[in-house]
Amino acid sequence: MTANEDTKDTTIARPAPLTAESLLEPLLAVHSAPTVAWLADASATAAERGLGALYSLLCLPTGQSGRLRVAKPASGVQVRNLARLSQAIESDVVGIKVDAAGNEYVARAMEQGHVVAVESLRDVLSLRASGVEKGQRALGVSGVWLLPLYWNGSSVGLQIVLMGPGAAVAPVEAELLGRHAAVALANLRELQEGRKSGDVDSVRWIYDERRFREELEQETRRAHRHQRPLSMLTLRILNLDELYRRYGRFLAERVQRQVAAMLDTALRDTDFLGSSAKEGFATILVETDAVGAARAKDRLLDGLQSMKLENTELPSLNLQLACATATLAEDGENAEELLAAVTARMEEQDAVQQDVAAAG
Repeated sequence: MTANEDTKDTTIARPAPLTAESLLEPLLAVHSAPTVAWLADASATAAERGLGALYSLLCLPTGQSGRLRVAKPASGVQVRNLARLSQAIESDVVGIKVDAAGNEYVARAMEQGHVVAVESLRDVLSLRASGVEKGQRALGVSGVWLLPLYWNGSSVGLQIVLMGPGAAVAPVEAELLGRHAAVALANLRELQEGRKSGDVDSVRWIYDERRFREELEQETRRAHRHQRPLSMLTLRILNLDELYRRYGRFLAERVQRQVAAMLDTALRDTDFLGSSAKEGFATILVETDAVGAARAKDRLLDGLQSMKLENTELPSLNLQLACATATLAEDGENAEELLAAVTARMEEQDAVQQDVAAAG
């Protein structure tokens, strides 16, 4: 036996350099979190996998000026993780408030949008227990990083990350996670507001099907009353179920939002875009006859040909699209008849296939 064989390997495993690719799987959970509790859970998991963190606290505004509160995570795993931390430092960290304005370290991180490193949780939280530093050492915590949830020039929260020994990432690299959490939180709040009003589809981020039908009924009555042309257009992603099965919820929903954004860009300001069934999009084309509707269809399909999902690089990420139009009077006398006509015509359309994967 050689000397090397007799020596125990004490090398600390270091996480790979932090990139969008290395964080892809945990970031999927961050962006698809349905509640704040699940966002706290997903961001903690992402910090563990991507940064080599041991513990993570997501701090969000309480409604009081300059105050943040540590959010309780959703899963039993993360709840137990924070319970171990609380026991070690002799203070319950869940629900504790953070003075965002009065604490110099927190204020600097949130105002500048950059990570700030401190030695102890006591530098950030109002902890009275005397065993905070001792507890951190017992858990193997080497330092505390403050990751601002920074996006579009401002911070919407803070992630307190307790780092393990030998972390291979620099604080500036860790800011990537804070950016993603900020975007996810903004989207989550926007969707929650949309659900309250009942107007916004939570996946596609456009008007929901109920609102679209209301608008179509109103516009058909207006067109009849003033004897003006009116058409509608629907577009469907025929292989949406396959996208969910093959690539998961996050990417499938991202595809739908990207299609909605492309359609909104290609439409006129006077047109109305909404949802149609699970996999579809529908547009009211005001002051548009059958010839104009056909031109609109070609314009929308041409626009979708240039659509790419950045930073995917996934094999065979293709969309199969079908598009059809219907015109008032020619294809139906009211909203229900127009919807029935365009649905029947959709079944006759050949699918248009589009490769949407793109490198970063």
